[in-house]
Amino acid sequence: MAKRPKLPEAAAVGEGVDLLLADEAVVWFPVKHYSPACALHVERLIAALNPAAVLVEGPDDATALIPWIVHADTAPPLTIFSAYADHKNVYGMNGVLSPAEDMPARFRSWWPLTAFCAEFTALRAGHAVGAELAFIDLPLPARIPLHHARRGEETEVVGDHHLATSAYFEALRRKQRRRSFEEFWQANFEAGGLRADSKRFRRAVLTFAWCARYAGTEPGAAKPGDDHPLDRDGTLTREAHMRWHIDRAVKTAAGRPVVVVTGAFHSVALPFTKAAKAKVKADKQLETLVTPYSFAALARLYSMARTPGYEQAVYTAAAVGEARPYDAAAMRLLVEVMRRARERNEGVSTADAIGAWHAARALASLRGNAEVTAFDLLDAAQMGYVKGDHRLVGGAIRKATHEVLIGHAHGHLTPEAGILPILGDFYAQAKAHRLDLTGVEKTVRLDLHRQRKHREKSAFLHQCDLLAVPVFGALGHGGDIPHFKGPDPIAGTDLHLISETWAVRWRETVDDRLVELADRGASLAEAAGAELRGQAANARDDAAASTALLLRCARMLLLDLFDDLLDAVEQAIEADASFTHLVDALNHFVVLHAYRDALATKGHDRLLGTIAALFIKAVRVLPGVAHTDADGLPGVLDRVRTLARFAVTFDAVALDRALLLDALARIAEDDEATAALRGAAYGVLHGFGAARERVIAAALLGYLRSTETRALQAGGFLDGLFQSARSVFLRSPRLMQAINDALATLEWQTFKTLLPDLRRAFTQFIPSELDRISVRVAAEIGLDERPDPDAPLPEPLVRLAAAADARVAAALEGWL
Repeated sequence: MAKRPKLPEAAAVGEGVDLLLADEAVVWFPVKHYSPACALHVERLIAALNPAAVLVEGPDDATALIPWIVHADTAPPLTIFSAYADHKNVYGMNGVLSPAEDMPARFRSWWPLTAFCAEFTALRAGHAVGAELAFIDLPLPARIPLHHARRGEETEVVGDHHLATSAYFEALRRKQRRRSFEEFWQANFEAGGLRADSKRFRRAVLTFAWCARYAGTEPGAAKPGDDHPLDRDGTLTREAHMRWHIDRAVKTAAGRPVVVVTGAFHSVALPFTKAAKAKVKADKQLETLVTPYSFAALARLYSMARTPGYEQAVYTAAAVGEARPYDAAAMRLLVEVMRRARERNEGVSTADAIGAWHAARALASLRGNAEVTAFDLLDAAQMGYVKGDHRLVGGAIRKATHEVLIGHAHGHLTPEAGILPILGDFYAQAKAHRLDLTGVEKTVRLDLHRQRKHREKSAFLHQCDLLAVPVFGALGHGGDIPHFKGPDPIAGTDLHLISETWAVRWRETVDDRLVELADRGASLAEAAGAELRGQAANARDDAAASTALLLRCARMLLLDLFDDLLDAVEQAIEADASFTHLVDALNHFVVLHAYRDALATKGHDRLLGTIAALFIKAVRVLPGVAHTDADGLPGVLDRVRTLARFAVTFDAVALDRALLLDALARIAEDDEATAALRGAAYGVLHGFGAARERVIAAALLGYLRSTETRALQAGGFLDGLFQSARSVFLRSPRLMQAINDALATLEWQTFKTLLPDLRRAFTQFIPSELDRISVRVAAEIGLDERPDPDAPLPEPLVRLAAAADARVAAALEGWL
């Protein structure tokens, strides 16, 4: 096709397809991505044709990576991974797709390559015949304004969206009664497609794609720059760029054919597209690389829409010459499902497997499928292996079937290509820390206080934990973190422990996760730092969350990041007026400064000034919580006690106790303040010698001798008082006498209503203290003498017992 032809009318399907097939300069090979039939046909065609060049859909800046992709020591699955960090906000998405405007938005795209994907088999076959090989699609920076920025998405993956959402396909789906595009494709192009010759197969796919693209439209109307859906989503710009590459290859082909392997939706438009190379400036922030991948990662990338294990089994069966490769693959996979079901103690027999296979064949025949498809296999597994209602008891079989269809293959890249920096860093550190990477679960114990090597290993494991690198097992101790036990300065738990215990177990998905983190830094520490920066930006108005990140930073030994995070924390403290946040932040800072020698920030001078300033701010906002409701009350009471404790125990810097006592006095003297907070305030003031017992007793009597509504608040007052200073009651006869006198004068109904709150208040005391209180109460009410067990019973009690006995006898008359 020397010149770009005119696009035929939409209805001229046959004419258009004939025009494509008749092109001698370019062999347009349409594919559905990850189709075994397409992969096998393009492989055979290239081997027979011996073309000058093979051009495939994929980012053109990955062309330099092709020698590693087709290398004899490389085994798929692989993925081409492009990442771009927009430090200059070129695309205007900083602060939209990133936590803050001063943090770069990060964009990514994935182009997985598998043994059964046409792009990979085309490159391998082209390499075998000595053809020029190249990717021809837009690189990531040119796609960002077309895809990522318009849709507000960070990630893009290759797919067949246009074919699967076309009106033409939808009409065919309804007519054939197919449930999805995948089911339609497998039935029409996979199960019967391998038996057709390559030209017939190409014709069928081109015909479908032509109708999917042009049915009901005016061909030729859409071009780059038009307000057209295909222009808005970048399709036309991509095709113009691809055509530019194709024209260049044709000029240098010396009359030999050029094979172009693209998605079928593009194949029916590229011959009629005007070439236009996209302008892309070189940017050192762009990184495109190829790395090993896995079937599990591929399935996650496509939200479980792909079944790579099944497609690999089909491709393998066809490659070894099976006459019915889809049937052969289905039979093998059904047996594998049976094996996995047995591992889950499901009662699946060999006879069940035979029955499932017969069911699969019957379903394929009923549905008009030439061979058993993945959907026939899925339904047959449920029919043959599930005993009972599949909605109730079919979960184990469904899980086993999906595991088998996804598969467990992991790719391998020739060592000549090198390794991702973050992968190299991870494995180098794992080796240095002597972590077992065989997949056997091990328990690792670390002494954080005595051995620096243990602190460094702990930092590495905490980095893995933050980044969700799957290297952990389970300790079985029932803790909040199943793989960890040890001091947690963030939650403030187990600080008495002197060591950390980790359950470590390497998993095959480790590499997949590290690939996902590759755009965050060249090392695990850099990626963890990037994650902390992002979290700090999201927590910029929350002092407690910000200081928790400082603790994480210290645990991970990211000391280069510490001062930057401390700047962000100080800004958050300035902006945050929440009492609970500020006290929690203060608690974190105290731990940062003083928690033994396990944190690298012990003694950090800058922390002391921040602690003093934070204490002052927390105290100043304290009166604002005086009217806290019941839901927030427990947290506020706990933090009031925390402030008081720091005022007494923290001596690394002088804390303003006078300011604290003044704030508490304002709450204590506020008759409308929440009763429990008033009680807590009086307790702290008494502990500092700023409130006498008679003042506290008078405040309590102010509740008990007032209206019924106010009297019912006395339990809350005592609860707060006892939480902050139990000793005031244990040592104060005046307070106990006041309570006793006031309770004696209460109405009976009021007393019954108040009683549960009184009981809750006294639960603050330990048993020995309750014994002391009971002795004093007995003396107060005159019951301090022990009764004489030999003394006769009082006459009123005898009469009462006799009456009760008579009533019981009357009630049982006739029953005995």
